[in-house]
Amino acid sequence: MDSLPQGLRREGCTPAFDENSLPASLQSRHALPPGRWGLLRVAEGQVEFEDLTSDASRTLTAPAEHVIEPESPHRLRLVGPVRLHVEFYVSDSPEQG
Repeated sequence: MDSLPQGLRREGCTPAFDENSLPASLQSRHALPPGRWGLLRVAEGQVEFEDLTSDASRTLTAPAEHVIEPESPHRLRLVGPVRLHVEFYVSDSPEQG
């Protein structure tokens, strides 16, 4: 998915992480809960996003964004210096998500 669905509102954001502060939990298998979307924003450097459902990976080079779907197992892999954060979005509508 290239963009967030319509009708979502921003619910929060992680702090900015770099290659030294990126939590181990983001570098291992994890997924967002139902109804919660993520938008990974790479401000500097590169990171690899691994979709563990399809075994596809994508190297994101700044400036870059990547939509993270709810309940989709994934992880991040460091490939060098990086600065990134993740924004979280939810819907007010029960049908969305």
